[in-house]
Amino acid sequence: MGKYNPEHEAILKTLLGQSENAQEGKMFGYPGYLVNGKLAVGLHEQGVIAKVGRERAAELLNREGFSAFEPQPGRVWKDWILLTDGPENYTEVFDEALTFVTKETSK
Repeated sequence: MGKYNPEHEAILKTLLGQSENAQEGKMFGYPGYLVNGKLAVGLHEQGVIAKVGRERAAELLNREGFSAFEPQPGRVWKDWILLTDGPENYTEVFDEALTFVTKETSK
């Protein structure tokens, strides 16, 4: 399993652990929250990632606190954003990710 910040794991458990739409699981060896078997929010070495869709990710990248998620050099995941600090301040983004993946998997 990859290394990640255990404080971020505790924050996500508090924010998403009781969600009716997401189930705790693992993806790529990291804890995360899945909707219909697909990762919506998860931990990674650098912080917390959330799948919000390409357009929304581009919008959020213009705001402080958000970075592109690049799990391998040169391979940016365009539907995803990365939060490295203060994930407890981004509940609305995690909710957006759950909604996005719900819609995406309901097609």
